[in-house]
Amino acid sequence: MSPHRRLELAKHLQQQGSWLAAAAAYAELAALVPSDHRFLANQANALWLADLPEAAHRCYRRALALQPDCAISRRGLASCLRDLNQFDEALELHRLLAKQIPQASADGQANLWAHSQVLMGLERYGEAFALMASRTAAPQSLMDDLVLVSEQGFGDSLQFVRFLPGLVRQRQVSGLKGGVELLVEPALVTLFIEGLAWVSDPPRILPKPPSTSKPSQALSLLDLPHALGGDQALPSGLGKGYLRSPLWSGTPRWLPSTGPGPAIGLVSAAGRKLDDPFCAREYHKRTLPKRELWRLVEGMKQQGVLIYDLQFGSDQTRHQALALELLDPGLSLEGFATTARVLAQLDLVITVDTAMAHLVGAMGRPGWVLLPWSADPRWLSATSTTPWYPSLRLFRQGRGGDWNGAVDQLLAAFRDAFPPYGHR
Repeated sequence: MSPHRRLELAKHLQQQGSWLAAAAAYAELAALVPSDHRFLANQANALWLADLPEAAHRCYRRALALQPDCAISRRGLASCLRDLNQFDEALELHRLLAKQIPQASADGQANLWAHSQVLMGLERYGEAFALMASRTAAPQSLMDDLVLVSEQGFGDSLQFVRFLPGLVRQRQVSGLKGGVELLVEPALVTLFIEGLAWVSDPPRILPKPPSTSKPSQALSLLDLPHALGGDQALPSGLGKGYLRSPLWSGTPRWLPSTGPGPAIGLVSAAGRKLDDPFCAREYHKRTLPKRELWRLVEGMKQQGVLIYDLQFGSDQTRHQALALELLDPGLSLEGFATTARVLAQLDLVITVDTAMAHLVGAMGRPGWVLLPWSADPRWLSATSTTPWYPSLRLFRQGRGGDWNGAVDQLLAAFRDAFPPYGHR
């Protein structure tokens, strides 16, 4: 097969999402044309999308040996180092890229974001917040009428809305009342209206308009901590949940009564967005495989607890297909506000890294989070706790792709926390 035909095959395999096969095709091209670093970089990218950062790391190193200043290979290698929890090494590459790529370009913006997230993993929050804010033009004064807009996904909105009470306090010190709007995804509107009603001067919460009509002077919710003072706006400091409401209390009782025993909620799959290669990689990386899911549920059932199915979306069918016989929580989980009513009545939520983990933590409810080895830097790299959410406990893979160790750790902790309560 000619090199041209091999290249066309590699591109076709990429389009199909057949990442290992694409990596093999690029490896053949790299062997045929050993002086061309691009084939090695493409092989590395395919390996990274197959969630094989160790192998991708090696290929990116080989590509950089041929072309040391290649920005694509540097960015890819930084991603691998982040996935391998080598945050300091990744940071050095992002600094080089910041000097190499124009900040206003799409690649420059992507590097700024990745750079800020690595700093977050190193707990250098002031620097991280400053970089996140540098992606956009300087905002209007916090003392003017202010429009805040959510950015990224549900988890980021749930995580960063914690800084809104601090904004209200600053404005009140200056004698200001009202004048703050928060535009968020429709599914979050009622949750934030209810959960932030305790704030002395709560903002007006509205559904976010389509991206084409985003207010030009709006401040991203992710830029708020930098605007509030950078190093002074730290993630810790809110001992109890910052989303709370008497509407979510145990009266009336939403959970169907099925007998005595602690009530546990379970989410085993992350958000399913398979049309984008990066999102598909994150979904597969964060989702608990079926065999380990079965073992987890059976291990918990041996303690006699009541397990409620909190899985959302099409992955609800996984629990049904495995005949796990989980309990129905009694309320639709399509909106975050109704989900909050369920969470308020559970003794513990066990979840993978998805929006549910952030909601549980934001409410200050007990939660255990199962994390992959290459977890998002916001969860740091080797801790069982997080400064963002004091009520959460983290259970990590011991190495990439190995869920057995994390499930073993969780089940051992579960047996200690929930002694046998009858048999089910």
